[in-house]
Amino acid sequence: MTPSSMPHQIELVQATPADVALIATMHAESWRDTYAGLIPTEYLEQHTPAERLATWRARLVDGAEAPLEVNILLVDGQAAGFACLMPLAEPGYGIYLDNLHVRKTYHGHGYGKLLLAHWADYTARRWPGKPLFLYVLDGNTSAREFYRRLGGVESDSFDDPFPGTDIMVTIRRVTWNEVPVLVSRLQPAPR
Repeated sequence: MTPSSMPHQIELVQATPADVALIATMHAESWRDTYAGLIPTEYLEQHTPAERLATWRARLVDGAEAPLEVNILLVDGQAAGFACLMPLAEPGYGIYLDNLHVRKTYHGHGYGKLLLAHWADYTARRWPGKPLFLYVLDGNTSAREFYRRLGGVESDSFDDPFPGTDIMVTIRRVTWNEVPVLVSRLQPAPR
């Protein structure tokens, strides 16, 4: 078996206040990689790292925007991504998946699906009958296609300030009204 075909050890661990810098770094990296051309480069390079650090410190240390739950995805012990669920953020729409980020070097291995599957299953069990939703930039066509393939239903586009800025961006809300259906779509194919 070659190293590239060897199975990887995958873990989802609950984030703690000690993970603030790690999560902020992954978040800033993801925004730089994903939003180039959609958000001004100067903001992504100069302001995002400090803004994300302040946001995650407020969330994980100070309890801002609570309740929230954050899991870090570890692949062979290395942080590969994270996701954050904020169940009471916008209850009129359902359960809010605020963040779903996989580091660029880990793209293409199904880790985004794994994070989404975890939170979809959790949502289906903890809040039966409640939709799961997230927001996506209108220009993030690869993420939008990923969510559509999984049965996500997009809202009409609308403008909203990009987090931590006064930069207006066009976004869409993506909703899965039948979360158990999403869970089944995310199940690995039988071998």
